[in-house]
Amino acid sequence: MPHLTVQYSQNLDQDVEISDFCSVMSVAMQETGVFPVAGIRVRAHPMPHYFVADGHPKNAFVDMVLRMGEGRSDATKSEVGAFLMARAEAVFAPLLAESFFALSLEIVTISKPLSWKTNSIHARINAPSLKGDNL
Repeated sequence: MPHLTVQYSQNLDQDVEISDFCSVMSVAMQETGVFPVAGIRVRAHPMPHYFVADGHPKNAFVDMVLRMGEGRSDATKSEVGAFLMARAEAVFAPLLAESFFALSLEIVTISKPLSWKTNSIHARINAPSLKGDNL
């Protein structure tokens, strides 16, 4: 399970296609080789109400939280974080070149005994006869 939750200031909707960003981040998570594809989730939530720094109306943000299961070393988590942050920075390079944008990423480890899941996606993706089947 790696779940990337993205909160972003709603004023970005006029400048950025957030669904494309979600796709980029999903592919990046796959490219790390650390996560099973069936467990990858990227969710984005626009924040219609926010106040950033000095309150300038052009101020915008993207705040990412990557939740992942236990068992990965701090070194692995650090490498994944740096890789994902670099991808996000590439997407938002034009905004980072201005003085009104903040981008952040935090990794949170989920305690297995305190996490419950029911999921039929893993069985479909991992079944030998159905691999790649998008039905």
